[in-house]
Amino acid sequence: MSLRDAALFAAFGRHGHEGARGSSTCWCCLLFFGVLLVRPTLWASGTSDITDFFFFWFQYLTALHWAITQMTPGSMSVVPQNSFERGWTIVCLVIGLFASSLLISQLSAKMVRVQTVNKDKLQQMEMLGHFLTRHHVPLPLAERVRRQVRERSMMKMPLMIDDVPSLSQLPLALRQELSCSIFGKVLLSHTVFYTWCLSDDHLLHALSFRALELEVFKRNDDVFAPMHEAKKTYYVRSGRLQYAREVETHVNINPDEQVLESRSFQEDKPKILVKSKDWASVIAIWCAWSYVGRLLALDVVDLVSIDVERFLEALASHPWIMSFSRDYALAYSLLAEHNDHVDLDVATSQVFGAMPIENRLQFQIPLLKSFCGKLDNRAVEQYFPVRRNRLSESSWEQLEEELRKGKCVITL
Repeated sequence: MSLRDAALFAAFGRHGHEGARGSSTCWCCLLFFGVLLVRPTLWASGTSDITDFFFFWFQYLTALHWAITQMTPGSMSVVPQNSFERGWTIVCLVIGLFASSLLISQLSAKMVRVQTVNKDKLQQMEMLGHFLTRHHVPLPLAERVRRQVRERSMMKMPLMIDDVPSLSQLPLALRQELSCSIFGKVLLSHTVFYTWCLSDDHLLHALSFRALELEVFKRNDDVFAPMHEAKKTYYVRSGRLQYAREVETHVNINPDEQVLESRSFQEDKPKILVKSKDWASVIAIWCAWSYVGRLLALDVVDLVSIDVERFLEALASHPWIMSFSRDYALAYSLLAEHNDHVDLDVATSQVFGAMPIENRLQFQIPLLKSFCGKLDNRAVEQYFPVRRNRLSESSWEQLEEELRKGKCVITL
């Protein structure tokens, strides 16, 4: 193998992927071999065995040794013999200084970051241990608590709006637009909310900004539990949950007369899997309610929650919506009495079917018209989550006639 081939092999064959510092070392090694090709007697004058100098491995290790000493505070017997060689050595030393400093600073920063994170975790675990010991918590229970804390501290959680403080500095109009882009598709995926928003171009922005927010639950967290008052409605963006009814209930039209009995249904009632794009606790919008079951997170669950109180406050400026929705709320409450998973949702088609035809048409006709042409409501047109199929005029007339006769209902 020639000296040129040895130089290329030493420079690129062994050290082509070692980052900034490794790249500098390879180039130093390559250039050192180039100098050897031009003037071999100067740099090699200090070798003890001139026969070994022409041996491949001696050449390779000598070049590598010299290149590494230019990047580190090391030394070797090969030293510059003239001004050109000394100048080249100085250039290599300066490059090595910057490369070494950059590498050390990056490693130091990462080590400090890791130490800071580990320090916080160790302090929390130490405080937890002191708490459990001080209050004489039994050892098996204490170990379960420690294990849960360790597992939960390692879970990666998605970012929430509150985790980004810079968003609070945005102008109000831009924050409203941002909220609508995040939550608009969620609201419009429900038939009733979609029908509401068809009537007012600003209602979708108002509801999204004032009443909706993001929430995350870790594995084995309870989203809601029996006997707790329902104050929020949930939409599952990602993750899986499990619902089980635990309390028998009898629902009266007047929420103040609700009767709760304590008989457990854990063995009799099947568990229901709640997955992405499902709704839960919708009954909180339509009547005062206390949960009769438990909704448990099986994974890290990303939810959109609707604060019912703020939701109704946003609707207060639209009294006609509140007026024609009373019949829907009444039908929903009546159907909930015989629904084993009342804490989740009652199918919209069932609620429409339980309403008088004239009241049902207040929802059905606007919904039907929205699929017959371009919408006047720009917000609904922009944020509707799927492409709407257009109906022909003859199909629209036939479907409208069936709706008015009560033969069918339509939903999203």
